[in-house]
Amino acid sequence: MKWAHQLNPLLDRRTLLSKLSTAFTLAAAAPLFDLTEPNDHERIALVLDDPRRLDDATITYAESVLQGYRRQGDVLGPQITLQTALAQRQVIGRLDAAAPATLQPRVLSVYAELSQIAGWQLFNLGDYRAAQYYYDDARTAAHNAHNVELVTYTLCTMSQLATWQDKPRVGIDHAIAAQAWAGQIDRPYARAYAADVAARAYAADQQADRCRQALDTVRVILTQPPDAQPVSSWWYFLDESFYWGSEGECALRLNQPDDALAAAATSLSLVDPANLHNYAHTLASQGEAHIQRGDSAEASRIIGDVARLTAANRSRRIEQRVVRMRQALEPWQCTKAVRELDDRLSHYRLSIGNDTTNKS
Repeated sequence: MKWAHQLNPLLDRRTLLSKLSTAFTLAAAAPLFDLTEPNDHERIALVLDDPRRLDDATITYAESVLQGYRRQGDVLGPQITLQTALAQRQVIGRLDAAAPATLQPRVLSVYAELSQIAGWQLFNLGDYRAAQYYYDDARTAAHNAHNVELVTYTLCTMSQLATWQDKPRVGIDHAIAAQAWAGQIDRPYARAYAADVAARAYAADQQADRCRQALDTVRVILTQPPDAQPVSSWWYFLDESFYWGSEGECALRLNQPDDALAAAATSLSLVDPANLHNYAHTLASQGEAHIQRGDSAEASRIIGDVARLTAANRSRRIEQRVVRMRQALEPWQCTKAVRELDDRLSHYRLSIGNDTTNKS
């Protein structure tokens, strides 16, 4: 992923999108397991042949590749990462029964994290029923491992899943549970993400005051991070740009397009372009804010930019946002900007009538 960090986020949007498109094409051809050392291959082969050989070095290796799976999903989309995570999850599941008692909590945590990763990829593919299954599995395994931080993280993603399905009060339930668990450990980022998903759920439920309180908690933690705070690998995406992205999302839910535009602009100026997932969703928020303001020309231009990103990352959720934004432009159907947008959507094989998902 080093190539992505070399991109200059201050480039104008069109130049940046062009460079991202080229970089993602190169990344797609890169070997998936380029993190392994020769000795790792031999050690892992021995463990797979006899799970009783499981040792600290092998489980450390398994832990080390998890963030790579997450970042791969951010860049290349959920399809590739889902298959990898499920295969690794099956392997780790077989190792659990034979793991020494001293290593079992770590094995269970790796298994839980792989289940959560699978759930997240399925969420982005639009298979919400399957995503819920893997999230439940991840939460159970994390509880069995007594990994409170991972329980918190999984509950947060369950909250996000519910809110996305227009079930904000279920999202609030999961967020409150996440906040309760986060309160038991000294992990600021766990508290930040629990507050973040609570804010989104409250905004979706039109509880503006509670949304604001939750966002203030996120802001304090992510814009003024304390020195030397413990940070688990799965919190890599939590930074100031993420906070401003959430500000924008909540403002959209509360019909505050001017605030949403300002927040999205700040987020885009800070976001790591390697995280295509977050970049595309924040750009989509900017487009939605322009629609709420009635600026169809600017919205059309931005929607086309988001659609271009789907050529590299075929996230169903990103595609859904593009489709729904285009549908919201129906009052301006005959304008030049919308006609040009339709040409771009056709080029990227996106149809405004293609918005069916598994929401059960």
